[in-house]
Formats: sequence, structure tokens, C-alpha cells
Amino acid sequence: MLLILLPLVLSPGVKGFFEDPRYLLGLPLAAVGALGILVALSPVELRWPQPIPQAEVHLAPGAEGHPGPSEYVTVGAILAVITMVEVGVYYMHIVKGALITVLLVLSAMKFVLVVLWFMHLRFDSKIFTVLFGGGLLLVVALFVVVLTSLGASLV
Repeated sequence: MLLILLPLVLSPGVKGFFEDPRYLLGLPLAAVGALGILVALSPVELRWPQPIPQAEVHLAPGAEGHPGPSEYVTVGAILAVITMVEVGVYYMHIVKGALITVLLVLSAMKFVLVVLWFMHLRFDSKIFTVLFGGGLLLVVALFVVVLTSLGASLV
């Protein structure tokens, strides 16, 4: 495959080889295919880990205060509802500045829910809360600066 592509790359007058998306998509796919063939023909035997017998399994007790499965399902449902509201708000005909503000607020709500429950930030040290909150503020500030510099009317 590479021997077929080599004359195309090295020949003069092939102006758009590196600009043609067909070739740029084909090269990584050819590399993945060649890697797959090498793994398939490899003499090395791959084995799955053997399961641990049930008598040796010792589970540690769960920490106090951590939510159960029902609370995770509830938070997941709330996240799904917020996502549906975001999609609905996007298709409403409202002022562009208000649209961006509403979507940023809804995204921040989803960020807070995911960080608090699924990343267990509620139960960790407060320094992690400061780090994630600061990260959220930096991302929102960067988003606003980029949109403003690209000509979006945020103000």
C-alpha cells in the first residue's frame, strides 16, 4: 500500500496530495490496517486474565454518605432533562446573546452535577472544589473571549 502511495507523494506536480481529504483519511486507515495484520500474524499468544475464584474476593465496605444506585439514576435523569432543555432552547427564536447565556448556564449546571456526583467531589477535600470551580470559570472566560474575538455579539 505504501509503495503505491510513494510515487504519488514524491512525484512533482502533485499539488494537492496533502490537501485532498481522501488521501489524508486513507493514510491513517492504512496504518491501522497494517498494524492489525501485524498483530494477527504475530507469534505472541495473547491471553485474557483468569477470573478470581469467588472464595478469594473480599470487598471493602462502602464509605459512609456516598449515594446509592437510585441517586445516580436520579442525577442521570436530571442531566437528560437539562440536555433536552438545551436542545429546546437552541431551536427557540430568542436573542443571540440570551441564547448563549442560557446555554452557558445550563452547561455549568450539568458540569456541577457531574463533578459533584459522578466524580464524588461532594465527598473529597475542598481543594478539589476550588480547582474544578476555578477550571470552570477559566473555561467560561476563554469561551467568552474566543466568541467575542470571532465576532459573536455577547455584549
